[in-house]
Amino acid sequence: MRLIGALAGIVLAGVCFSDSAKASCLIIGDSIGQDLSYSMRECHSTAIKNKSSAATVYTVAPADVLIVSAGSNDWESPLLLANLKAIRAKASGRVIWVEPSRICCRVAADAVDTVAALHGDPVVPFASGRDGAHPADNNKLAAAIRAQMRW
Repeated sequence: MRLIGALAGIVLAGVCFSDSAKASCLIIGDSIGQDLSYSMRECHSTAIKNKSSAATVYTVAPADVLIVSAGSNDWESPLLLANLKAIRAKASGRVIWVEPSRICCRVAADAVDTVAALHGDPVVPFASGRDGAHPADNNKLAAAIRAQMRW
């Protein structure tokens, strides 16, 4: 099932963006990004539930602002840091990282913080909901991200 989600994300990225098209805002990654996209309708999104950081690498597309939510689903992977670095290397504009929950995924949060610090990218944390992994309030997360977009 994860492979299907990853392939769908790759297909969506190809359909939504050609080499000549550049989104002003693009959300990529996992279910946190997918849920965020409902509160940030002004942004394109290829985020899909259960997407790994490895699959997210293939959904990076040209954007003025790339919002990345990755690492929560594969925080145990020894390739997590390398995947996050690959995502950042493919970015064509500013990058804003959604920090994975420190309740469930401290290793992933630390990896995101490391990659963001290497490039001076902002990292936006969120208050976790009942499951300890997803935001308690996607509208608050969206507002915090929009504040980072006002450079």
